[in-house]
Amino acid sequence: MTTQFTHDDLRRIEEISQNASRPERGVMIDGWSVGLSPSKAKRSRSINAFYPGVRAFETNLAEARTLYRRVGLPCIFRLTPFVADATLDEKLELMGCGKFDETCVQTLSLIAPFSWAQDQKHGFIDTGIFLNDSPELIGRFIQELRGDSDEEIAALLARWRSLPLALRSYSTRDPETERPTAHVVTLREGDTVGVFDVVTAASHRGRGLASALLKRALGDAREAGATNAYLQVVSTNPAKRVYERLGFRTAYTYWYREVADS
Repeated sequence: MTTQFTHDDLRRIEEISQNASRPERGVMIDGWSVGLSPSKAKRSRSINAFYPGVRAFETNLAEARTLYRRVGLPCIFRLTPFVADATLDEKLELMGCGKFDETCVQTLSLIAPFSWAQDQKHGFIDTGIFLNDSPELIGRFIQELRGDSDEEIAALLARWRSLPLALRSYSTRDPETERPTAHVVTLREGDTVGVFDVVTAASHRGRGLASALLKRALGDAREAGATNAYLQVVSTNPAKRVYERLGFRTAYTYWYREVADS
């Protein structure tokens, strides 16, 4: 059974995903939310044009570029179907700002029955799935698996600590070294849960670890009252197939454009 999400539903999911990725550093410029976080996630260090502006595009862009130079980050725009200025993408393209990292926002109704929902939760624990809600420990696992810098992890932790959302991580670990082998993070706001930071150590890929973690995480979220789930995956990422086997489907896409410094 497939549940269709309306335009308003998807707009709300976009808002919730922005809440989950809200940068700990940023400003508003005439309707543009300018993220200035040094974190790895581009969602937290890019411009989202949420509201119609009243000033000239060139004025806002000059101000934004000055801010990004000041913090040593590239000036990046994130273009979604919900951008207030319908001409923004065209303006950036005409400036020669290349399009990159097209990303699929995939959604899943947790109300519908799925075959994997019959998996025994306690059986997962026996195979070595660990739960945690400590931002510091979750950050350490992500840094070890993904190779984030200390600055990037510090920014991630600062963002998590400021969010009034339910944070939880699921991980598998090497039984001999206790080092993480796979990891999934969920952030739940009301009836919607977001899936983030799905990563598996290179030496443990192809064993179904991420699928097991996702099944457990989504099952727990449903028990906690979530009816919808979403995640974001680059369109060329092979992991997209894993998500689709669980029932996720692409609801909309977004991409980035970078303004060259001059």
